[in-house]
Amino acid sequence: MATCEFEIAYSKSTDEAKQIITDEITSNDGDIDIIDNSGSFAISVPGGQVTGEITFNGDTLSVSITDKPALIPCNIIKSVIEGYL
Repeated sequence: MATCEFEIAYSKSTDEAKQIITDEITSNDGDIDIIDNSGSFAISVPGGQVTGEITFNGDTLSVSITDKPALIPCNIIKSVIEGYL
């Protein structure tokens, strides 16, 4: 069961968005695996790890957070990912 789910609209091409997300997560010592237009990621944060699934649909990124520290609210995670794009 997902801890939280949200969608983020982006104005870049899907390939550009995938590259940006990959670069941001890996540059912060996280792991990401995208095959075609969906994948999974994990990144360490204070208090634990955020893990989730992502899917690129046209100009929308769907995010399903499957695990996160209790003290990190979903809106903060969404805001950080929006900042990437």
